[in-house]
Amino acid sequence: MDRRRFLQALGGSALVPILSHPLYGQERTAPTRLIVFYQPNGTKKELWTPAGNPTETDFELGPILQPLAPFQQSLVLVDGLTLSAAKVGPGGPHQRGMAALLTGTEISEGDFVGGDGRRAGWGGGVSLDQYAIQRLRPGTPLSSLELGVRVVENIPRSRLVYRGAEQPLPPDNNPLSVYARIFGAEDQMAVSAEDRIRRLMRRQSVLDSVHQDFASLRHVLGGADWRKLDQHATSVRELERRLVLLAEQAQGCGLDEPTGLGDPMTEDSFKRVLRAQIDLCVAGLSCDATRFATIQCSSAVNALRFTFMELSQYEGHGLSHAGDSNDSLQSQWDQMLVWYSEQLAYLLQRLASVPEGDGTMLDNTIVLCVNELSRGNTHSHDDMHFLLAGGAGGRLRGGRYLRYDGLPHNDLLVSVLNGMGIETDTFGDRRFCNGPLSGLI
Repeated sequence: MDRRRFLQALGGSALVPILSHPLYGQERTAPTRLIVFYQPNGTKKELWTPAGNPTETDFELGPILQPLAPFQQSLVLVDGLTLSAAKVGPGGPHQRGMAALLTGTEISEGDFVGGDGRRAGWGGGVSLDQYAIQRLRPGTPLSSLELGVRVVENIPRSRLVYRGAEQPLPPDNNPLSVYARIFGAEDQMAVSAEDRIRRLMRRQSVLDSVHQDFASLRHVLGGADWRKLDQHATSVRELERRLVLLAEQAQGCGLDEPTGLGDPMTEDSFKRVLRAQIDLCVAGLSCDATRFATIQCSSAVNALRFTFMELSQYEGHGLSHAGDSNDSLQSQWDQMLVWYSEQLAYLLQRLASVPEGDGTMLDNTIVLCVNELSRGNTHSHDDMHFLLAGGAGGRLRGGRYLRYDGLPHNDLLVSVLNGMGIETDTFGDRRFCNGPLSGLI
């Protein structure tokens, strides 16, 4: 059986994880992937930075990063950078921070009004992920996945990804439509996303049509490949089950069609939708539907109350901007920051659960965790905190804490591109580029 017949038998490449068996056409080397994980409104240096006198390899994660402790040897903490491109140009700090975060460029002039009344436009350049796609041309069915979790506004403060200058790509907040996009098999591409969602609601799995082919492959594939294929199929089934629940909940809100748009945008669904988006991200990358994804948790000036955690009436933006002496609100903000680390840990656990070669998918991925501010109540772009996870196919060594006092964050973006196998010493605005960060990749 050649690769084409193999894919046809499985109903499309989006159902097939990366396998090493010659049946797939040739011995496969797992690709390097990039996931950007965004959380809004800064963090707290005193709870993020390792305490005491940490060294590069001898440090203890700060209190708000403790949920990531099981993955410490896969983490690189990058401290002390300056978001230099966000310190120039029009607009307010949230606008400038979001525009510069993945582009490394100055925000453009425009008429979007920020929270402080200042006006600005869209980001001024291509974002890191889209640039890498242009350079690498991976040839996957989807170039990238932009996954949103209650990203409610079409304004610069809500956009991370840019195809080019002033060309923002909006995230998809609806896990059901993301699912339809990933698992639209070749013979179903003429069917609308709405019809595929209806099929999902009738509990018609994308795996149903290839059940017998899956079973027959058990006698052809090696043990490791069969276990991976079986694990992938089980994950898809579980993901479908959870998405059906989301769709049913949306219908309960009075929607005529089970699009889920009513449910994913509520505050109470924030955690469920984020977990579904993480699962979709891992499924899409594991079957090589794409190699690039962004997971955007809300947006800057995040008008979201964490009602699912039974916190106060204050939304995330208000808590992050509370005075340092307000112990009650600061305590609630601490809980939110820990919660975000728990969700990141879930993403890493999901990646680590997918076997690839002698390791896991986490070993072949770069996870870049970003924030548009250093600290919410100062709106600072100095002394920024970034976190990397994964192995980048052997290019990134974890278990390290690195501090680069005052260097521009463009150098971090250059380093990530190097970690993806792209040879370059500049990205974004050349005024803010010194080359890759020393010792990172």
